[in-house]
Amino acid sequence: MGNSIWIIYIVIRQANFRKNLIMTTTDTAGVERRAGLTRREFVREFVRPNRPVVFTDLTRGWRATGNYTPEYFRERVGDRTVYIDGKEYKLGEFITRLLASTEDNPAPYPCKLDLRGDFAELVPDVQPRPAVMNPDRTHSVLIPKRILRGLADLEIFLGGPGAKFPYLHYDYMGFYAFIHQMYGQKEFTVYSPEQAPYLYVNRETPWISDMENHQNPDLARYPLYKNAKPQRVVVGPGETMYIPQKWYHTARSLTPTISVASDQLCHFNWELFVTECTGFRKHSVAKVAVLRAYLRCAGVVLDVKEALSGGW
Repeated sequence: MGNSIWIIYIVIRQANFRKNLIMTTTDTAGVERRAGLTRREFVREFVRPNRPVVFTDLTRGWRATGNYTPEYFRERVGDRTVYIDGKEYKLGEFITRLLASTEDNPAPYPCKLDLRGDFAELVPDVQPRPAVMNPDRTHSVLIPKRILRGLADLEIFLGGPGAKFPYLHYDYMGFYAFIHQMYGQKEFTVYSPEQAPYLYVNRETPWISDMENHQNPDLARYPLYKNAKPQRVVVGPGETMYIPQKWYHTARSLTPTISVASDQLCHFNWELFVTECTGFRKHSVAKVAVLRAYLRCAGVVLDVKEALSGGW
């Protein structure tokens, strides 16, 4: 790698270090709704300060927008098999059950369609990738395949009234989450990272809370939760919920809902990605150290590549 590239890299890293010095606190004001954000504005106002936001215009160019309805899926892929909580369903039959579900009698959840796997023909429906979600390293050849084995970074969630995500969590490995609401109303509850002490996180898997009935926990059993400050926001069709790194979150469907969930891995969450990839692996200290060193070097290479292409 030439000296000029290294000089560019060092200048950029130093500039980012100075900017990152002001990232020690999180604004816990209400979740904003925004439209027309450029990538640079998004990074400055939400990524660096680690704040959630609801976009109102990210999916306007998608074929899915306005077309994703329960009937669309029943007609196009209703004969396909899905698995929910270990049970097998025909998607069309499940959709019928979903539409008949109520708060008191919800359909099984979550029903997930893996767009990189069994439902790849639907990927063109959710293209192009919004500019604010680039660059993305999720599929970089520099990341060993075993690290992201089983990752579903582009999924469709279908739920009925009363459908609740089964646990409170933040996205493992530091990924940024973008949940694009295509149909119906979904309520998100989010907690800033500073509130982790009140959320009874699992010691071995700290990205998951151990609280049962996390939407309305028993304060006698979880007394620290009374100190938590949840932020709730309802997201409707055409809107996108952005959830930053280490923000605990959960969701519930208020009506029949269809959502597209996608992830981003980039310069700004790379260090957390490295930490989480290596901090919980049951390997020898030497192997973990080698993997950590390799990923940090890979991050340097990707930083330079993205900087030279105007990626951040």
